[in-house]
Amino acid sequence: MRPSSVFALVVLLATSAFAQKVVILELDGDPQGRLRTQIEAAVRSAAVVELVSIKAFKDAAAKKRLKGAAAMTPVGVARAAKLVPLDAAVGGEVVEGTYKVLIYDRAGEQLWTKDLPVKKGLLSEDFAGKLARAIAAAAEQGAARATAPPTPEETVGEEQPGLDLTNPEVVNAPPEDRDTDLEDPNRKKKQAKVPVKLFRVWLAGTTTWRSQCLRPGVTNCKEYDLAQTPPTGISIDFTATVPYLGLSLNADVFPLAFLDNRILQGFGLLIGFQYGQSQTRIVEETPQGQGPDKTVKSDDVGFAAQLAWRYHFQMGYGEPQPVASVGIRGGLQSRSFLIDPEAGTSLPSSERVYPTGIGFPTFGIDASIPLNQYIRFELVLSYFLNPRPAAEQIVGYGNLNDPTGGATATGLGVEIGVAGDLWGPLGYVVRWRYQGFTDRYYGQGQKWTVCNELQCGGVGEEAFHSIIWGITASY
Repeated sequence: MRPSSVFALVVLLATSAFAQKVVILELDGDPQGRLRTQIEAAVRSAAVVELVSIKAFKDAAAKKRLKGAAAMTPVGVARAAKLVPLDAAVGGEVVEGTYKVLIYDRAGEQLWTKDLPVKKGLLSEDFAGKLARAIAAAAEQGAARATAPPTPEETVGEEQPGLDLTNPEVVNAPPEDRDTDLEDPNRKKKQAKVPVKLFRVWLAGTTTWRSQCLRPGVTNCKEYDLAQTPPTGISIDFTATVPYLGLSLNADVFPLAFLDNRILQGFGLLIGFQYGQSQTRIVEETPQGQGPDKTVKSDDVGFAAQLAWRYHFQMGYGEPQPVASVGIRGGLQSRSFLIDPEAGTSLPSSERVYPTGIGFPTFGIDASIPLNQYIRFELVLSYFLNPRPAAEQIVGYGNLNDPTGGATATGLGVEIGVAGDLWGPLGYVVRWRYQGFTDRYYGQGQKWTVCNELQCGGVGEEAFHSIIWGITASY
């Protein structure tokens, strides 16, 4: 074959590949033309039709005495098409987060319409590409209309089944109009990136109620209170008649949040600190009777440092759609209630930093479920692994030489609340936080001295209830 013949064939193929000509009209509700520019770029990238410039279209409409908004109407399309070749014109309007697509043929008759969601005035990348293919299919139908009489099956303005964009995952275009990657049933669509926050910090006030009981010779405080003949030994109650105020500082940091990979972007670090100061009434009771009430000053200190992994996804109402998450966490936590040593009370402090010296192991799950950007429900469930008191606090109620170390403990944490965004990066948080501990003491202690076949050791139960209220900042 001669070179000139090869060149002619190439030109012929190129011409046929771009047989349909399309203009993207100016859109109502798109004053800066950002959406129109995006659609043009998507059509140009798809390389399946030939774009007619908006200037050429306006010039043709002007010669037919139509300018401005009048040129962007079906009448304007029909008149301009007499001077500039057109197979389809794409118009429509943007209203309240929705782009109503309208595609006309060269006579101004409606070929296809569909409502598509837009965020910040733009289509998603996925929808933009699929709209470009839908435009190409519509242009082909427009070209067919121009060369053939309408059939009874054709109805002007009816949505064509081959152009259904209701499902963002699939465009049900005719097989000859689909991209080859969409024809592959084994093709996995790339997940859209979830806009995970890099960090969230919150500064909050706390209102806390604390209670504690120590009972000899039983496995729980209720058992002692119901006994007709209570076991021998001192019984102590710490009664929270009024709450005490404090401060809570927290930070959730996800350094890989910028990644597209949902597995990697879910790894993070959770840090928390809580402090409060209490003036509390203590009542001591012995076999000889109830002792005098004492009011003591105490410091409440809590700390947490945990690694976390969360799966983030979008749900709820609003644009942009809020981000939800479910995840797991694990690390170290402490909770210490330090009583003034000058108070002259037999009630020990509760310093829970075993076995590391800075905290006890903890693990749990969390979830965040948004309704919209202003209301998000949050839940945290935690299990504490042997959060027993310090050795100097065990000696009064158990024997450090016992195989158990004198005491074992179990603990549970629950947090339930709401949070949300208020303005820009600022938001709010309100939570109820519960931390409960049960200490089982073994052997003969310095205060519980009875250890025989009837009773030995005893139990301690401690609980913290806190209302957390404050502001958040996230990015």
